[in-house]
Amino acid sequence: MGIVLEYLLITTLISLIAYFINYKKKRRHMEKLASELPGPRCLPIVGNLFFFLGTSHTEFMERIGEIGNTYSRQQKPFRLWLGNELVIGIAEPKDFEVLFSNPKIIDKGPLFSFFQDRSAGAFTTSGEVWRKYRRVAIKMFHSNLMEKYVDVFNEQGKKLANYLSQKSPQETFNVSVPLMRCTLDSICRTAFGTHMELQSNPDVTFPDDLTISSEMIVERIYKPWLHPDIVFNLTTLGKETGKRVKRIHDFTIDVIKKRRTETLKRSKMQDNEEDFEDDLRNPNLKLYIDYIIEASENKKGASDLECAKEALDVIIGGADTSAITDSYILVFLGIFKKWQDVVHKEIDDLFNGTDRDLTMADLGRLENLEMIIKEVLRLYTAPHTLRKLSEDVKLDDCTLPAGASLYLCYYNVHRDSRFWTHPNDFHPEHFLPENISKRPKYSYIPFSYGPRSCPGSKYGIMSIKIMICHILRRFDVECDLKYDEMKFKPGLMLELEGGYPIRLIPRVQKT
Repeated sequence: MGIVLEYLLITTLISLIAYFINYKKKRRHMEKLASELPGPRCLPIVGNLFFFLGTSHTEFMERIGEIGNTYSRQQKPFRLWLGNELVIGIAEPKDFEVLFSNPKIIDKGPLFSFFQDRSAGAFTTSGEVWRKYRRVAIKMFHSNLMEKYVDVFNEQGKKLANYLSQKSPQETFNVSVPLMRCTLDSICRTAFGTHMELQSNPDVTFPDDLTISSEMIVERIYKPWLHPDIVFNLTTLGKETGKRVKRIHDFTIDVIKKRRTETLKRSKMQDNEEDFEDDLRNPNLKLYIDYIIEASENKKGASDLECAKEALDVIIGGADTSAITDSYILVFLGIFKKWQDVVHKEIDDLFNGTDRDLTMADLGRLENLEMIIKEVLRLYTAPHTLRKLSEDVKLDDCTLPAGASLYLCYYNVHRDSRFWTHPNDFHPEHFLPENISKRPKYSYIPFSYGPRSCPGSKYGIMSIKIMICHILRRFDVECDLKYDEMKFKPGLMLELEGGYPIRLIPRVQKT
């Protein structure tokens, strides 16, 4: 017995020594490559963390942006040490091209794990788990289904316009609230085949829980002392986040159970399309939720909670970004009346006084509205994201070491004066064809590129165009905000502090 114990102790000690030597070797390699990159002065142990002490999450983002602006002028990657974590900032189109085309750079940075307590699917996971979820998400956004989704967007857009018609022309309100309920109704209809009726049920807390929990998770990300679960779960923020996430999960699990029951009932009905309300309720047409349910039934031990988290990933990714983009568009049309007049004319010319629904063909004719959408996404899409390097990557003028986190600075490249004539202004002319042709492809990255590009980008643009059209056909927009005085906060996108205040004035319909 003594000999066996001695052998185990020696083997364990040798393994620990080998691990430590290998770790130090990799660490020296990382530190050597990092030393060749420009970046701010570091202190022992804490690195550059002192830059961010005492900052709010908005100030944290601003500091990161300032550092990025300072060092990205050298047109090469820059480095930060956050404690012992190496973070490499990327803001050059030529570097984005190399990184996005590398099929091995697909893992999200470790901070994305904080979202996985709430949702875990195609947008937040990494590795083989992500590959599985992405295959399912792509099926939802297949081009064959897009025409069916147009009908849903029209239905929800008209409901939204009817709800907004109840607002007094003198009432200033935060338009993102009804827009969030509208986009959630749309994506739940297209992904679940379910009528949620969130627009007509203001007492349902699901939309508010999604919005507020996102804000709470982002706040945690920007406060490193809240990263350990044992600390976060003891705080007021952690407890409130947990309550809202539980309500979100309970609501989603209930929807999944209803879909299971409904699908089983409908599959027993006669095979007659007249028995079905419409194509999206046809049991022979698989929706996103059906793939999730099917996968869970084939996977032993898969729980309702796992299904809910996977479903929520697409719901949040689709509804939140669309609602925020819609909100920005309406605010800017209220500020910049010239562009509101342009879009009103475009819509009036297209519909010629009729109240018909939009079609797929109509969407391609809304060229001015598309320029405005693209400009909003340039300015206010996700300001940055993180990737984790599993191996060294060679760029033109340096090598990025394995183990580092990549900080992809979309905010910086979207405001680089080399590519944008009015980098900090709302200037839709940036997206005239002659201006697009002058820019490198990777100077505009609203939906990313490569394996981790957004699978629902076309879906999102379609939804935005249709919702905005249904609103602008019936209303003029007013907004008292001053563009130069607007303040922002980080979120899934760069969001407007204080909401999106507008007034809606009923239009005199042109015939």
